[in-house]
Amino acid sequence: MAKKRRRRRQEEQPQVENRREVRLRARDRERNLRLTAIVGGLVGVALLLILYGVVNELIIKPNSVLAQVEDQTIVTRDFWQQARLRESELENQRLRLQLFAQQFGDSSLFASQIASINATLASPLTLGTQVLNEMIEGAVMQIKAPEVGVSVTDEEVEETLLEEVARGQGALTVPQATATADAAVEATATAETFTPTPVPSPTPTPEDSSDSAPTAVAAAAEPETVEEAPTPEPPTVLTDELYAEGLSTLEDNLRANAGMSLATYREVIRARLLRTRMSETVSRDLVSDTEEQVRVRHILISVDPEPEPAGETEGATPAAETTPAPPGSTEEDGESTVAPAETPAPAPESSNENVEGPEAPVVETSEEGAVEDDGVGSPPAPEIWNPDANGDGRVDDAEALAFAQILHQRILDGEDFADLALRFSNDPGSGSQGGDLGWAGRGRYVPEFEETAFSLGVGEMSAPVRSTFGYHIIEVLERDDERPKEEASLQQEYAEAFQTWLQEQVLSLNIDRPDNLAAMLPRNLGDSDDQ
Repeated sequence: MAKKRRRRRQEEQPQVENRREVRLRARDRERNLRLTAIVGGLVGVALLLILYGVVNELIIKPNSVLAQVEDQTIVTRDFWQQARLRESELENQRLRLQLFAQQFGDSSLFASQIASINATLASPLTLGTQVLNEMIEGAVMQIKAPEVGVSVTDEEVEETLLEEVARGQGALTVPQATATADAAVEATATAETFTPTPVPSPTPTPEDSSDSAPTAVAAAAEPETVEEAPTPEPPTVLTDELYAEGLSTLEDNLRANAGMSLATYREVIRARLLRTRMSETVSRDLVSDTEEQVRVRHILISVDPEPEPAGETEGATPAAETTPAPPGSTEEDGESTVAPAETPAPAPESSNENVEGPEAPVVETSEEGAVEDDGVGSPPAPEIWNPDANGDGRVDDAEALAFAQILHQRILDGEDFADLALRFSNDPGSGSQGGDLGWAGRGRYVPEFEETAFSLGVGEMSAPVRSTFGYHIIEVLERDDERPKEEASLQQEYAEAFQTWLQEQVLSLNIDRPDNLAAMLPRNLGDSDDQ
């Protein structure tokens, strides 16, 4: 018991530390404080960096200026939203094309369009560049719109939004339904006034009258029953409930796919409408919808290419691939041989029934290629179809010219142009139409042909004209100095003229673009692509 009490008293008494222990304890305390301060500082810096990154991604970077057109700015957030919107639209367009390909059972019909969309979606930088260029062009058009006198109202934006919601709901707006009904009424009225041409029934011959009589009696006994065509269901008209439902769906899709609000999407619609209005106004000011046109017909006598010299490299492309071959030509073992065709009837003025083909007069040509006669009238046309006079298997320039001049003279002597074109022209497309090329404006033909065609008067015919295709005999059938252009050609001219004008405006303004667009692309752009 006494030992236990002593031990307890010793433990209760404070232990006296010597200097060394005091010094070591103080050093440990100081080291711990220093470590705590360092760790705390590092953690604080890390937290600050994380906080700065979050603030930069959520606040600073989205609100930064990505590009500037004069005094108009393009904010990064708007660029992100429109890039994601474009990505979503391209994916939907690709899906529709794939469905069309399945319905038609031929994927090659839309292969090029699908491949183009896939290439764009696979390259976020390409997609971003396209979107930024369109946003810059949109800013340019906003600046130039007052000068052109074009504007887009809020009512037009709402009408376009209404039509888009209606399409999503499989319905029509009231104006669309009214226009559809009016068109149906007009089509019905046209069908009611149409009287088909009666087709006479064949009269039975005496031999088969006995066989056909029972059939006729049976047909009279059993009248045909005409099935009425099913009445198409009337289109669904967009109601307020359908509109509210569709608008809510559109808003959800915009938020999920592009992070875009409906108000921002209205501005996207406004920019697209402005581009359409600007294109229509500017292009019609720059491009005339009429032009000088001529309707011509021609006869072509083609010139065969020069034979390849010995030792020509195997990889060279033969000129024959770009020169039209005469009709009736065949190719065997890479060599072009000309097969004979029918022999044309001679012109009445120059015919000679007693002249055989081999004994026909020889037509001589001068160095300039003109046909020389013997001073007594025009030379009679030899009864040959093939201008290959020397029989070497190819029609050279002199032979083609001589044959074209013979045909030209035969037309002057009274033979029918269309008949000779049908029989001798090396242009199969127009030859089957008697040489008629239809209406065409300037820029449609090769320069030599065009110059001659537009220099002739109506009813005038040219002497043989040399072009890259051979020798042409050209006749102008009609001329119109203000003939309306074809719609497809006119629309192409409109598009090209507007694009040229727009690029000129872009170059005329002060535009600041980002130095490194790849670093400013939205995150995950292109990640949803599933080709």
